[in-house]
Amino acid sequence: MVGMDFGTSMCSVAVVAHNEVAVLQTEGGRRDIPSVVGFLGDGRVVTGHEARQLMLADPEHAIASPKRLLGRAFDDREIEPFLATLAVPHSRGQDGEVLLHPHGRTLTIPQVCAPLLEQMRRLAERHLGQRLARVVLTAPVSFEPRRLAALREAARLAGLEVLRVVDEPTAAALSYRFDSCFRKLCAVYDFGGGTFDFSVVDVSAADLQVVATAGDSWLGGDDFDEVLAAAAANAFWRETTIELRHQAVQWQRLRLAAETTKRELSWKQDACVELREAALTREGARHLRFPITRAAFAELAAPIIERSLDTCREALELAGVASSELSAIFLSGGTSYIPAVREGVARAFGQPGRVAVPPERAVVIGAAMYAAQTLGSRIAPS
Repeated sequence: MVGMDFGTSMCSVAVVAHNEVAVLQTEGGRRDIPSVVGFLGDGRVVTGHEARQLMLADPEHAIASPKRLLGRAFDDREIEPFLATLAVPHSRGQDGEVLLHPHGRTLTIPQVCAPLLEQMRRLAERHLGQRLARVVLTAPVSFEPRRLAALREAARLAGLEVLRVVDEPTAAALSYRFDSCFRKLCAVYDFGGGTFDFSVVDVSAADLQVVATAGDSWLGGDDFDEVLAAAAANAFWRETTIELRHQAVQWQRLRLAAETTKRELSWKQDACVELREAALTREGARHLRFPITRAAFAELAAPIIERSLDTCREALELAGVASSELSAIFLSGGTSYIPAVREGVARAFGQPGRVAVPPERAVVIGAAMYAAQTLGSRIAPS
């Protein structure tokens, strides 16, 4: 009874044992695996944190968020911006699919994604002490049949049999089933690292029913990193006339520095984006230092948050439900930690978002619960 959240920016795996859900830790003690795959010159493939370090030093041989390309055609207009910034050599395959060519190899996107799923499989097998037979995977609501088929193919290559693919908002809703406000009509505001989904859920019957859902497959926590990194790069350009966005390695380093600062601003009022040796000049190394307050970051993030709320309104309109009819708004996804996001939700719905489990764990916990329910197990509230 294993659930896997193959996220755009992070992956995680949970198991149900003795009627309780456990989110598994890697050997390094982390519960999140960065969705990054790296390719070494000797043919080996690295994933997670090791691949992320490779991306900083050698972006031509590592890819972040390969899930974005699953089941996509090379000529798909939606992925043009992603491919434009992808340093790994890539081309159009005979069937119109995207192919990657690290170190001269030719790989399909399911082949690129499989090592991440394989890492989660090994993690679960080590915890269970046995071969993993079947698994429940999650996917954004925007995944149409072609993309779901590509996800299943990646799982097959990783040695996994997919019991079911459950959409992420439904999985998140399941993780809140023991909350006192999980009744009547609820909503799940699921803001992940790379996608955003909003669902209206009817829980008045024995089984929950998704009344309506809407999603944005190109909206996530990565956008907050991008806007903060861009502000820092603009300030550095005004000071030095050096454009960091034209330098693949430095831009990757800056985005990771911005992500760290973004996280700090969720618990601090002031933080600073710092990048040592951002540029080398005749006068020596130039360091980037960009102080920012939580309030200033909220201003930068306001259009991104409003875009998520537009998606919420779309789902409410599809459901024929007014926001005042919702008994609770449940928060899911690590991006919902951002104070400006929580404030935006409270303003839009007239009530604060609720958190009963860690938001970044809601989807994977719900996936494991779904697996247990499908296999006829019972789960006690934790």
